[in-house]
Amino acid sequence: MQMLSNMAKMFPVTDPTWIMCCVLVLLLGVPLLCERIKVPPLVGMVLAGMAVGPCGLNILERDASFGIFGQVGLYYIMFTAGLSMDTQALKQRMGEMCTFGLLSFGVPFALGFGAAYWCLQMSGAAAIVLACILASHTMVAFSIVKRYGLTQHRSVTLSVAATMISLVLSLFILSVLSASWQPEDALLSKSGGGQEEMSNLRAILGIVGKLVMLAAAIFVLLPRLTRFAFRKLSDDVLQYIFVMTVMLLCAAVCNSLGIEGVLGAFLCGLVMNRYIPEAAPLMRHIDFMGNALFIPYFLIGVGMLIDIRLLFTSAEALVITAVVVIVALLSKCLAAAIAARFYKLGNNSLLMMCGLTSAHAAGALAIVMVGRQLILPDGTPLVGLNELNGVVMLILFSCVFSAFVTAHAARRISLTEVSREEQQGVEDKMLVAMSRPESMPNLVNTAILMRPHQSTTPIVGVRLVLDAAGNERELQQARALVGDAAAIAASAGISLKKVVRSSVNVVTGLSHLMKDFETSEVIMGYHLKDGRAADKYGHLISEMLPAITRQIIIVHNSRPINTIRCIHVLVPPQAEKEIGFTRWLNHVLRLARQLDCRITFYCSEQAWALVEQRRNYHYNNVRAQWETCNVYDTSKAFADSIGDDHLVVFVAARNGSASYHPEMGRLASTIATLYGESSVMIIYPDQYGIENHNMAFSTGLK
Repeated sequence: MQMLSNMAKMFPVTDPTWIMCCVLVLLLGVPLLCERIKVPPLVGMVLAGMAVGPCGLNILERDASFGIFGQVGLYYIMFTAGLSMDTQALKQRMGEMCTFGLLSFGVPFALGFGAAYWCLQMSGAAAIVLACILASHTMVAFSIVKRYGLTQHRSVTLSVAATMISLVLSLFILSVLSASWQPEDALLSKSGGGQEEMSNLRAILGIVGKLVMLAAAIFVLLPRLTRFAFRKLSDDVLQYIFVMTVMLLCAAVCNSLGIEGVLGAFLCGLVMNRYIPEAAPLMRHIDFMGNALFIPYFLIGVGMLIDIRLLFTSAEALVITAVVVIVALLSKCLAAAIAARFYKLGNNSLLMMCGLTSAHAAGALAIVMVGRQLILPDGTPLVGLNELNGVVMLILFSCVFSAFVTAHAARRISLTEVSREEQQGVEDKMLVAMSRPESMPNLVNTAILMRPHQSTTPIVGVRLVLDAAGNERELQQARALVGDAAAIAASAGISLKKVVRSSVNVVTGLSHLMKDFETSEVIMGYHLKDGRAADKYGHLISEMLPAITRQIIIVHNSRPINTIRCIHVLVPPQAEKEIGFTRWLNHVLRLARQLDCRITFYCSEQAWALVEQRRNYHYNNVRAQWETCNVYDTSKAFADSIGDDHLVVFVAARNGSASYHPEMGRLASTIATLYGESSVMIIYPDQYGIENHNMAFSTGLK
């Protein structure tokens, strides 16, 4: 008992070092748990904040760090959204954006005011505050959109614009209410109408003037300042510090003018959009810092504010919470449905718009706190505790709803709408990861045969040396290996970029190299001679798949690639719906054309139709045929029919994708057992199309 008493005295943790340590433990463990239980990481972080915060187990104190880093995280959300905006679409679809923005504000505002005024019997001013809360929203689920590479999808662009419009209008009305508020009367009272109208007019003109000056300063001065700074600052660290300084400066100026700082952060990102390309190192620095520190702090801090016990304090609190949550979600979805019907958008776009515009987070709490600061004549706040509790519960339920709906919509869009678009004009840039001198020639030759014939893009030849500090001999051998690979490529008239890197982890090293050289895929070899080697390979690939979303090709050649006379391609059901279908199909068809060999596809009728269409249009000289087969049938009879001059290509999939099957998790041991002496290629296609810095946390909008 004494031990338990002593342990209880240790909590909540108040030491800043221990708080930071505990937060980092959450950042490390929660995404892993969420991946296992199929829950979006951002929901996991909010729930983790609820569990460890003062309203949960009271493990961590919500100290000033959560306020500081959380606020910066919210600015990061807005800033990166501005950086990710498709500025051309912004110009071309201005009418659509304004329409959806007005709907996303007007429908929730009207329904929220009606529900508060007539159903909950709130005063007119209090109903306006609640309506402003429901009309604005936070794009917490924007991280999911970035993960799937859909930041420039039409529905996402409309949602971003709607977020800003609804935010500005909500803050505008709230600012007018605050500026004209008099403790001795209510906003909608009939007394003193002339004086009140003059006060409202002055407030409106003041806010409009501030917004005009802010926009003029940001759009006129900031581009010139950015160009000057980027010319003078060549160091990535200094450029990042400049960007952070400008972002916080814009937010601080907004706050000083009485306007929400997130608006300044978004406008700053919009202006810097053209100066920070998506593939630039600076963009990776921005994403890394936001996703590694600021945004997780924001999510955990939001969770710490939620007390689920408030639902059960009284019947009135439960009724208010139910009305607020239901009206908020239904009104946002209704606005999205009206816009989707008017502009003839599909169901996937409708789901995306519903998911992105339905979440409420710290912004809602900030607005309700403004209502708490407005005092009625009897000395009570305009917004009571029950309304505050209802908004806190709205944050929880709306974030969970938004995360799941957005994830579902993003997956459906990535499988049905953008896969073909994303692959048009995307050139193959291959990274060949070499480890053994005996397998290197086949790897390089395989890459040469599969690359587009007319391509001028060099191949990146990489040799990773593990724990190479002080091991100069191994480094010399690595340099010799990539030098030999460059000679092989040069003999075919192809340039190979030689890269030797030291890394403590193969997966991390390859992931960083692919981003550094902007490669579309990695080609690597493996050697399966026994069960132990198969286990080692299976462990390695299980680590690679979550870290590398681009195409992964693993080759085991039992003979030189140029001696292959037949290719068997085993395609799982639903593979034609994957983003990377066209890329790997082009590769195997090019390989068959270069080798002038027969290629047999074992796939569904739907997949074969797409294969035939592409073959007839681009590779009509390839001898291709089709057979129906259960690709998970690994019987000895099929393996025995494979000759020593045949190549078996397994098209696999990552867990969670449309064509994934549990048998793919045992692919390494299956190949080692049945195809250990054959030439085998395993392809894990692109999962998200063009790489967009897949991280555990990314952002959303307010």
